[in-house]
Amino acid sequence: MMQHKGGPRLLVTDREGALYLERARVDVEGDRVVYHITDDEMQRHFNIPHVNLAVLFLGQGTSISQPAMRLLAEEGVHVAVTGSGGAPLHMGSLTTYTATRHFRALLPIYLDPALSLCAAKAVMRDRLVRMREFGAAGAQKYLRQRETQQLSKLCARFNETLAQAADVQQLLGYEGQFSKACYAEFARYAGLGKETPFRREAGTGGEAQDVAGRVNRLIDHGNYLCYGMAGAALWALGIPPHMSVFHGKTRAGGLVFDLADSFKDALVLPLAFSLAKEKNLSEAERVFRARLIQSFDDREVLKLAIASVERMLEAASDA
Repeated sequence: MMQHKGGPRLLVTDREGALYLERARVDVEGDRVVYHITDDEMQRHFNIPHVNLAVLFLGQGTSISQPAMRLLAEEGVHVAVTGSGGAPLHMGSLTTYTATRHFRALLPIYLDPALSLCAAKAVMRDRLVRMREFGAAGAQKYLRQRETQQLSKLCARFNETLAQAADVQQLLGYEGQFSKACYAEFARYAGLGKETPFRREAGTGGEAQDVAGRVNRLIDHGNYLCYGMAGAALWALGIPPHMSVFHGKTRAGGLVFDLADSFKDALVLPLAFSLAKEKNLSEAERVFRARLIQSFDDREVLKLAIASVERMLEAASDA
């Protein structure tokens, strides 16, 4: 537990993961944060468990009052404003009342290319661990795959190349090859053959009339939800999201993308490809979002993300 001016509160790693809202008005009633939904001329009210919540995603058609933002900030809830379905991430909240230990530890890593490389390799090692565990489990559960040995081989091959990377640019080249191989493997699991080839193209889902477009759109949505979780982990540790170690030193929010790489593909790809042939896009998005947010809780993603930050710092300090 942590102490703050309102008394004890849950550590962010002990909280439920996330809540996503659309077409709702968030306000305060007494000491409770609530959201209101008007549906078929009926207005319904629901409590938001703000003392046990890490991230609140506000999607299309939402509004939030100043008292609600204040109460959420006091309880350390990360508020992320997104587009429809959770993508794109338009804005994430920051706070000025956080310890600076992690920020001070990360600063020399951000400034030194050699230390940045060590930290980046730590993220990639975590990515491999989670792909082997979560990615394989997701393929078995949602894509009905009994055998995922090829996925393990892809991870082993990438792990071998990590030691060979002499700089961040070379590492990103190896990472790109690994990502393409993972897309191809999950496309194979989903039964997408030569007639329906898959090519990863971020931000091109559009109306998603074809199978590849639908999968790309779901991956986009899943990635942005993962960015919200990574942002919440950095927010909790008091680390500015712009101090990237391998997504570009001047890229806004680059560290969010760095950290999300440690878990997003392992969670997003099995779910996205499992819904590739769902004709009803809105239903596919609804099911996908619900399953992904549930997986954040089941896999305790916030704990994993924070642990990845600690390993980044440790790897660089040992260099």
